[in-house]
Amino acid sequence: MQRFILLISLTLLLSACISEGTEVDNSPSPFFDLEGYIAAESARLSSLRPKVEKTITLNGETEAKEITDINFENDLRLFKEADINKPAWHDKYDTKEKTLSAGHVITSYLARDSSLTVRRLMVEQDQKATIKVEIERHTGSVLSDGHHLLTYEPARGYEVSTNQTNRFGEDVKARIVVRW
Repeated sequence: MQRFILLISLTLLLSACISEGTEVDNSPSPFFDLEGYIAAESARLSSLRPKVEKTITLNGETEAKEITDINFENDLRLFKEADINKPAWHDKYDTKEKTLSAGHVITSYLARDSSLTVRRLMVEQDQKATIKVEIERHTGSVLSDGHHLLTYEPARGYEVSTNQTNRFGEDVKARIVVRW
């Protein structure tokens, strides 16, 4: 009997802690769901297990490798982290759409605020299938200033180019190209 009373008391206590009137925002995001798209692409590529050629160029020195067991979730993390679908940013980007032909559209999201890391997100779609994503990022601090261009094409691979100017050290120019 004591267990029964204790169980009912706990149930009442826990139900009293749940706030009433909690609303869930089910409205669609105003921007392309980059995080979801990259997660789906990571899963797709992981299941396909394609052989990839990865070329890294760092300050003029180039190294290329053929890789058969790449961790796509980790490799595409930079793209996923560039998602702009955050409620606080819904008014921070302008959306521009350009129709190239029937069903072939380029949508660009341009930052209104220069303090945002993602300055431009471009999504090219043909018949609603994404064929290219391009991201311009800017990072910086008192010690460095970085410009990054990320390009993802599901049929070919991806590229990440970085030009970083360092105040007290050597500047960095890097390029990573992954092809499958």
